[in-house]
Amino acid sequence: MIKLRHAESKDIEFIISQEARNEFKSFIIRWSRDEHTRNLNNSDKHYYIIENSSGEASGYAILSGLKSPNCSIELTRIVIAQPGLGYGKRALRILIKKAFEKYNAHRFWLDVFEHNQRARHVYQSVGFNQEGILRDAVKKEDRYFSLVIMSMLENEYFK
Repeated sequence: MIKLRHAESKDIEFIISQEARNEFKSFIIRWSRDEHTRNLNNSDKHYYIIENSSGEASGYAILSGLKSPNCSIELTRIVIAQPGLGYGKRALRILIKKAFEKYNAHRFWLDVFEHNQRARHVYQSVGFNQEGILRDAVKKEDRYFSLVIMSMLENEYFK
């Protein structure tokens, strides 16, 4: 059992600590404390802390585009502290429900590094469809990486 709660400024330490983990380095574009603080207070974004049944932080997620005139909400980031326990898939299902039922999204989308096969598999397993690839879209250090764009439409969710 997991639940999502709105993140608060006190949660930024947890968020930054997850982004700083070596094993996540190739899957996450790290943001500074200032970026997270600004984004946490941005009404177009919502930060969620994913809590396990003991109430401990097990991850976080960021939704963006809540005020989009196109009703297109982005899953900007989801990070699970202990992958492989099913928290990510359960959190995704809750986030999908929020996107379509609370925020009235027409389109819920994300981008994921092409080499992140594990995440891509999880996204597909909960109903996201691959739309295309942004080739060499992100430069990290001296290398370029491609992003896979995935989405779900409201008619697919409500089907």
